[in-house]
Formats: sequence, structure tokens, C-alpha cells
Amino acid sequence: MVVHMNNDEQLRVLHVASEVLPLCKTGGLADVVAALPAALVAAGHDARIVIPGYRTALAAAAAMDVDWHHHPVTIEVGGVDHQVGIGVVQLGAVTCYLLACDELFDRDGIYGPTPDSDYEDNARRFAVFAKAALALPRCVGWVPQVIHAHDWQAGFVPVIRERGFGRDLPATRTVFTIHNIAYQGQFAADHMRLFGLDGWLYNPMHLEHHGGINALKAGVVFADQVTTVSRRYAEEIQTADYGWGLEEVLRHHAYKLRGITNGIDVGVWDPATDPHLPAHFTATRMAGKKRCRQALAEEMGLVPTDDSVCMVGIVSRLVSQKGLNLVIEAVSPYILDGRMQLVVLGAGDPACEYALRTLQGRHHGWVCFWHGYNEGLAHRIEAGCDLFLMPSLYEPCGLNQMYSLRYGTLPLVRHTGGLADTVIDVTDRQRGNGFTFGPFDVGHFSSVLDRALGLYRHYPREWQAARRRAMAADLSWTRVAEEYIGLYRSMVYA
Repeated sequence: MVVHMNNDEQLRVLHVASEVLPLCKTGGLADVVAALPAALVAAGHDARIVIPGYRTALAAAAAMDVDWHHHPVTIEVGGVDHQVGIGVVQLGAVTCYLLACDELFDRDGIYGPTPDSDYEDNARRFAVFAKAALALPRCVGWVPQVIHAHDWQAGFVPVIRERGFGRDLPATRTVFTIHNIAYQGQFAADHMRLFGLDGWLYNPMHLEHHGGINALKAGVVFADQVTTVSRRYAEEIQTADYGWGLEEVLRHHAYKLRGITNGIDVGVWDPATDPHLPAHFTATRMAGKKRCRQALAEEMGLVPTDDSVCMVGIVSRLVSQKGLNLVIEAVSPYILDGRMQLVVLGAGDPACEYALRTLQGRHHGWVCFWHGYNEGLAHRIEAGCDLFLMPSLYEPCGLNQMYSLRYGTLPLVRHTGGLADTVIDVTDRQRGNGFTFGPFDVGHFSSVLDRALGLYRHYPREWQAARRRAMAADLSWTRVAEEYIGLYRSMVYA
């Protein structure tokens, strides 16, 4: 029997993730898990979130009047019972559940004692989280039609549900989203028992991966649908260069893999209202952007210049993936020639930080490196610059290029992942909104930088036209939510 799709019926979607703003964050996952359910609720659907009850998350929730479910749920993992409390907090219009288990989550770190390390019992921690997330609907009396699991920390949710733990959810479908395939959750083979899974699943077609089990692979293999955070990235991760050892698995499951490019919060990132800016502007009233540029130069201690000098910005983690080595090697001739000034905000690899400090010392008044992160300054760099650099080796989606488009700061990016989805080179006179290059080397980067600086100085009308196209792009989560709603409906009503 075919059940026809009802486009007016409210969907019930549970997002299972390890982070969400404003409760806990280590990367872009937290932004997505906050924004997508909010956009779904705004579209009239019932989207909820469940995360682990980390110490930091519970502290943040306490300030929001968290309510606790009267009865904890008992979760057995590897022959050990864990008592999991259920906290409820409202994140705007979205209900968020926190699964508290002190012996597993009451720690200083989220994934490990330091940002670059893992807890040795992460397999147990996220096995308990996965099982408790599947038990949650029975406890709160709300049954989702779709469980949307995010990244490796929730990768075992689809397989545990299918293999019987989710017996209260027989009609619930599963979506698994890969935010960054480089992080996979790989554990020893004997951890199969923690997840209560049959031994016969330990084979290359299911859970086995290079002599262990792989949480991200589990999500890909057992979810009904798999998504990733941009259309281009969905293609790239099926290749040896970008698949991080899972490219064959992804090619085998390509029939259910699709890319849906993330959005940004266009309320927070709005040059017409941004409280971090000294002046506001729109695509038709750009005088405020010039004032933002002048104020940024003063704040950064740059020498005064006229408008013929391009103000270039970077806001980034300073790691090799982001292509900062290309920038450091290439920019000096353009600075010495008086064609550009450079502002960099970020922190990361000590060698990269040292190179940027050296560059700043060599070009005093023309380069400013601000070490660390400053939210207000990030907004002012986006608003005050003319050109924004993101020469990433790979970029699943990327956010700063979309912030740049929103603020009329043309992005210069490598043609990869979400950068390729959102930035179109200005050689396309009808759609171009930035600059792109292909091979990851200094020669190709220098060539496109030279081209961008030339267009800025000598062809201001073409630059302004590209800027208007950039600011007209639909970057909202409303667009993203519509794509996910279509995916959910195709699963629920098929």
C-alpha cells in the first residue's frame, strides 16, 4: 500500500547530537544542531534535541531553569547499569533534553581531558548516550517520526535502533549527518558488547573497519538516509583524497547519500543591525561599510590608506587544513606594492602563529595578527574588509565565506566542499560573487589573489556588482530546513 505524502502534516523530529549552542560547543556541529531544529519549529514542525548532560551543559542549563523528569532511566551497557537523569530546557522555541549520568559526563572536558585528547571510556559514554536517547521517547511520552543523528558520537543510534533496542519506535526512520568525516569514533572490536550488538555484525559490510569498529561507519551503513553539510562534500568524501578511509563504504551507500549545504543565522549576521559594528549598511546603502573599514584599520593599528588599497581579512583556526601557509608565502609582494593590508584573527598551530607574528613584524602597519578569538572583532573584520581569504585544503561546509557574502566582503576560496557550493567566481558575470582557485599550491593561490586585487583597484563597477550579488544570496536556515523537510517527508510518507 502506498501512503501519499501530506505536505501540511506536522513532522516530529528528534535530533541526537553531542553539542548544541548555547549549552556546549567545540565546533560548528553545535551551531547546526541549534539552528536546524529552530528553523524546523519556525516552519511549524515539532523538532527536539537530545544531548549528553555534560558538566558545562548542565551549568548552562541551570541558568535557564532546567526541569528534571521525575524518574531516571536505567541503561545497561556491557553488563553495568547506569542511571540516567532527564533534564528539560527550552532553547527558544525548541525543547532540549539533557541526559545526565555523573560517572560518565560530569567531567571538565566533553570528549577528553584536553581538546586534543579522548577519554578512554568514550565507547561506553556514547553507548549509554545512544541507548538513553532511544529510550527517551518512552520516558517523555513523545514519539518522533524521524531520529536525526549527528556525527560519530550518535553513529550507533541507527544500528542499535534497528537491532532491537528501539522496539518502541518500529515506524521511526533514521537520518545520519556527517559534519566532518575526519572524526570517526574508532574503537577496539571488543567494544561490540557495550552496544549490545550481535557478533555477526562484525564484518566489513557492517561494523568492522581496519580491525576495530567505527561509529561513523555504523551511522552510514544503518541509517535510512545519510546527509552531509554541502553538495560538493558529498561527492568529495567518496574519493580517496577526502574519504579518510571510508570512501568505499560511502560509494557503496551513495544511493542514500546527499549533500545539503548549511545556512547561517541571518539575524545574528546582519550588517543592517549588527550591534558589533560601528556603522550599519545594506546592499543599497553602502556608506556604513566604508566607515566600518576605517574603524577596523584604527582598531588594528594599521596605517591610513586610500580606497585603492584592498583591506583583506582572515578569521580562522590556524591549522594546515585552512591553507594559511599559502597566505603566508604569497602576500608579501602585494603588501610591499601597496595593494593590500591584512587582518588575521585566530589561534592554533604554534608554527603558524609564529609565522604570522613574523609577517606582522616585517610589515608593520600593514599586517595585524590578533591572537585568540573575539566574537565582536570577527564581525568587524567581516564588515570592514573588502576581501576575505579561505584557501582551505578541504572544507565540509564553511561558515565564514557565507558571513562574508552577507557583509559584501568578497570571499576568495579554494573550490572545495561547501566553499564550492556557495562561492561562484566573478568570471561568471551573471552569478559571480567571489574568487575561486583549484590546485592547492602557492602559484594558483597567488594568481587568484593577484586577479582579485586587480579587479578591486581597476574595475570598481564590476567589484560593486559582484558585491551586490554576494549580499543577495539566500544563506538562511529556512532554505536548509525546507530541504530537510522534503527529505523527512519522503521517508515518513513513502
